[in-house]
Amino acid sequence: MTTATVAQRLSVWKWWIIALVVIGSLWLVARIGTDDNAPNVHVWEDSPFSGRGPPRSYSEALERAGLAVANAAAAAEAGADQWLMHEIHAGELLGRAQMSGSYDDYAAAERALDAAFKVAVPGSGPHMMRASLEFSMHRLARAEAQLAATDAYAVPPDPGDRAEIAAMRGDIAFYSGDYKAALARYDEADALVPSAASFRRAIYAARTGDVDAADAYFVAAERAYRTATPQTRSYMELQRGILDLDRGRLNDAMAHFRKADSLFPGRWLIEEHIAEVLNLQGKVAESEALYRDIVRRTGHPEFIDALAGIAEARGDAAEAKRLYARSSAIWSKRLAQFPEATYGHAIDHCVAKADWPCALRLAQRNHDARPYGEAKVALAHALLGNAKIAEARAMIEQVLASAWRTPDVHSVAAEVYQASGMTEKAAAHRRRARAMNPLA
Repeated sequence: MTTATVAQRLSVWKWWIIALVVIGSLWLVARIGTDDNAPNVHVWEDSPFSGRGPPRSYSEALERAGLAVANAAAAAEAGADQWLMHEIHAGELLGRAQMSGSYDDYAAAERALDAAFKVAVPGSGPHMMRASLEFSMHRLARAEAQLAATDAYAVPPDPGDRAEIAAMRGDIAFYSGDYKAALARYDEADALVPSAASFRRAIYAARTGDVDAADAYFVAAERAYRTATPQTRSYMELQRGILDLDRGRLNDAMAHFRKADSLFPGRWLIEEHIAEVLNLQGKVAESEALYRDIVRRTGHPEFIDALAGIAEARGDAAEAKRLYARSSAIWSKRLAQFPEATYGHAIDHCVAKADWPCALRLAQRNHDARPYGEAKVALAHALLGNAKIAEARAMIEQVLASAWRTPDVHSVAAEVYQASGMTEKAAAHRRRARAMNPLA
């Protein structure tokens, strides 16, 4: 397998991280009063959206989110001595950030939470929302510190909050590579609120090789919503499409992505997957046009990198170089703003440019922050790219000794064992990778 192919498959799964971050905000959703998968559609009393129900498109959701942020900011300014007002402001900003992917919104949410804690009585404050932000930014120890503060509350949290606390601790264990502890925490959450951890269990099952169970858990997660909104249904279709994409079932994946787009049109996260499948199907011109439109609307560097890869594949080295330079500037800014949240994504940028020292530096930091399966696979790949074969083999064997099972594990293991001169093992892992995903 070529390095470019491995990088492509690694990049697919960055969206599972986004999925788990989004679902980790369900506690926040319930607190603000919407049934969707991100806290971004709160309707204020003076809103023109009052009485219109949930948003039916991405543009409408963003418009609502902008109004909600503005109203919350005004309320926080008027009630500057009340930490709850700052918490609501932070929640609206987090909701918009999870829709748009804007680091500036995450930074603004962090500032709002800082303001809340400045006026909160010691021992009080928006600890769970702060935990959600810290987790979203991949700062696991800081997220746990916020959850630990809730253990000292004089009045214990209600069962719903306790379920979310347990589930978030399961997520922290998952990203720390302690999968047994993650399942135990999910059990604890489900005991408090049935199906509270269904979405998280779907992610766990998908990453440990039980794709059918993952699909069933997604169904259970969707049924757990009081009212499945267009955005919720669309999001679940997206997840089912990703399951098929990782199995190399391009037509099935595309059907899910098209349905997701029809349910909640305009969301770049869905369109990006459509563009990826188009590219894998050989419909390069369609894929490129869609990527260009996504870049125009979002400016996200990973999609600029996708365009660079397309240019490189057709032999346009000058255009690829220009695009990589453009995305490099954005990656650098993101690394400065929220480094832990950026390491895992920026690795792919370095690999695409064959900048292996950069890839190794970021992969090591990513692994230090969250030593779970995906980070270990990326680190093994980067070590191999830097000709550190023995270290790469030790790292991939850590993953193979764990419950983590994805096509990427076996693809990278095949490369590592091939480089180690262990051709039989390399061939065996190559077969396993292709059994899980023929495109591997």
